[in-house]
Amino acid sequence: MPRIIVVLLNYLFIKNINNSDFAIFTNLYALISFVNIVLSFGFETAYFRFSSDKDNEQKVFNTSFWFLTGLSTIFLVLVLLFNQPIANLFGYEKTPEFIKWFAWIAFFDNLLVIPLAWFRFHNKPIKYTAIRVIQAVFQSIFAIALFLYIPQEFSFKLGLKEKVSYPFFSNLAASALGFLLVLPIILKVKFQFSKDLFLQMIKYSWPVMIAGLAFMVNENFDKFIQKFIIDDAEAGAYGGCYKMAVLMTLFVTAYRMGIEPFFFKQMQNENAKLTYAKVTEYFSFFASVVALGIIANVSWIKLLLVPNSSYWIAINIIPIIVIANLFFGIYYNLSTWYKVTDRTRVGTYISWTGAIITIALNFLLLRKYGFMVSAWVTLAAYFVMMVLSYFLGQKYYPIPYRMKKISFFIVLLAIFSYMIVKLFNYNFWVGNLLFLLYAGILIYSEKDMLLSRIRKN
Repeated sequence: MPRIIVVLLNYLFIKNINNSDFAIFTNLYALISFVNIVLSFGFETAYFRFSSDKDNEQKVFNTSFWFLTGLSTIFLVLVLLFNQPIANLFGYEKTPEFIKWFAWIAFFDNLLVIPLAWFRFHNKPIKYTAIRVIQAVFQSIFAIALFLYIPQEFSFKLGLKEKVSYPFFSNLAASALGFLLVLPIILKVKFQFSKDLFLQMIKYSWPVMIAGLAFMVNENFDKFIQKFIIDDAEAGAYGGCYKMAVLMTLFVTAYRMGIEPFFFKQMQNENAKLTYAKVTEYFSFFASVVALGIIANVSWIKLLLVPNSSYWIAINIIPIIVIANLFFGIYYNLSTWYKVTDRTRVGTYISWTGAIITIALNFLLLRKYGFMVSAWVTLAAYFVMMVLSYFLGQKYYPIPYRMKKISFFIVLLAIFSYMIVKLFNYNFWVGNLLFLLYAGILIYSEKDMLLSRIRKN
């Protein structure tokens, strides 16, 4: 829900920011995504893993929080001291305040990592969601006020010289508010830091962090590098249309929020493998329906999320990125094996295989073939990661997935998507007819499972 609120703000941003300036917006958010991964250092996953031992839960909480606080503080001080040289390095010599604001955003966001993980681990989704929703609503109201109601002269006094700076500043305010909202959880932290536990957690978490960097390469390297290779207007259009595809990312992200602590809590159960298989199947089937639903309705969703028609030159990236995110969601399920068996290094190798594909093919092909290359490269990277994780997992921690059934619906999804885009040019009625047909085939093929679940409930 918070992500959806922020995504809906794209209507306001795209309406008021031209393609070229939107490339700045896309580029900086791609940059901060890498910073957040490094600063969190994989400790969110490590917190879930080591908190499964009830005797160590408070010690894990304390050690994790103080490590991330120290790391965030060092980062913030360094960026503030060397703000201008960093701005020069990334091509923002005229607007170094952008770098400063992003350093503060990263600082506050990293202080939230462990307190928010605490909510998830202790099964408090309402409080977790309340904090995230309050942040998102506050950010939205602040951004709307800056764009529509606060006089530009006053904004200029705040240091907001260009409209593209409004989303950054409202994000900073929301991140600071988030810190205030989790203070009750931060007050639970004790002045305790276990060196032995920290070394164990670092050994577990650094491969997760490296794998997270690889994920961010797959997710954001295209948007970061395009500013330096292709026309700013095209890069901005790509970033704007990518925001439509993020509807699928939202679904996958929401799923990940709940499923990661659940997987770790299941790891000691004798039926854990069967549970992992069933959950993966449920996700794959339902996510495929969501993916086709988005693709079938591009014709009107673009009017809601990308109201500026100059951005529509990149509209055909949406089906590709949507299916790419489906592959990532399936990969995330298949990656359970190396997390519960403490083989996180294998996850790093898999993730960086995808990242190398992303970096190499974008450098080789982007200048010659344009932004569509970036979308296809993202799809290829996630597909390779998904396949590698499945085969390695079956070797080291075999789980009885019904891969033939999952593969069938992925292929059918690809065929129907091709028909919607290439044969019927996003026609609303044909697209939704194919969507209903797809959902009907899936429901019929899984009717026994659905009926058994209904009877059980």
